[in-house]
Amino acid sequence: MIPEEITIREFNRNDAKDIVKLHSESSENFEEEEITEDFILNIANRNDFRLFVITLRGRVIGFIGVLFHINVGRAEIGPICIHSIYRGRGIGTRLLDHAMEFLRQRGIRRVIVRIKSENTRALMFFKKNGFIEEGYFREYTRRGEDVIQLRRFIWECCV
Repeated sequence: MIPEEITIREFNRNDAKDIVKLHSESSENFEEEEITEDFILNIANRNDFRLFVITLRGRVIGFIGVLFHINVGRAEIGPICIHSIYRGRGIGTRLLDHAMEFLRQRGIRRVIVRIKSENTRALMFFKKNGFIEEGYFREYTRRGEDVIQLRRFIWECCV
């Protein structure tokens, strides 16, 4: 059940500290072991990247990033993170839907996400939300972890 006080909005620089904290609490799920506020601020300034946050009563409880290439109609989701006490309540799905609608409005047709093969919760989440496996990359991360690539076409959603 999603609380009514949930809001999704674009990242602003005041969110950087909260994003770094959320990321570090779930760092085992990400390729980047550690990120900094400067990293977040720099990537958020790119024209081909958007970062959305989801808040509960004004407090950041999750975020999603999208890297998009309008000229070729493709995008990549990542990272996505929901605070552990709010997982399994539909909040991640709502955040993903928001990102997919943002991409659809920009003419993006194909969206991928890459997930560490042992992150079964994330794999189930994306499959439940219409993504299908299309590739397996051995020793893909700096730490030698395997990664699964999933994809979804925008016309399968957000019409």
